[in-house]
Amino acid sequence: MRILAVLAGVLTLGACSVADLERDVEGLRLNNLTEETRRAWDEANRDLPFDRGTVFVIANEHGDMHTYSLRPCGGGHICGGAGHRGHVERTADYFIVTGAYPHRTFLLSPGGDGYLTWRGVHRDLAWN
Repeated sequence: MRILAVLAGVLTLGACSVADLERDVEGLRLNNLTEETRRAWDEANRDLPFDRGTVFVIANEHGDMHTYSLRPCGGGHICGGAGHRGHVERTADYFIVTGAYPHRTFLLSPGGDGYLTWRGVHRDLAWN
């Protein structure tokens, strides 16, 4: 009798865990659907970096506004100042440019904003 009671308790706990897992998975699917819809809308309705060629960036670095120009120079490369040749990588949310300017990574999102990573700190930027 005790064994049956223990087994019934274990099965009940197992059923609750499965129900919780299914609810979590459904929430994850809904969240992913929302993100995918936002990304598709951004791509269809907002400006994307490098669609019109050179991208001009302005960002606040150590209290001063700095400007940068990033231009496509063939083969997935992006050229920056002083002849530096960097790379661009596309992720779900950003165009990530590395190597165009020393010690700086540009994360450009659709629509004209993003982040500049400099010395491990994200700084807001605007691009056009």
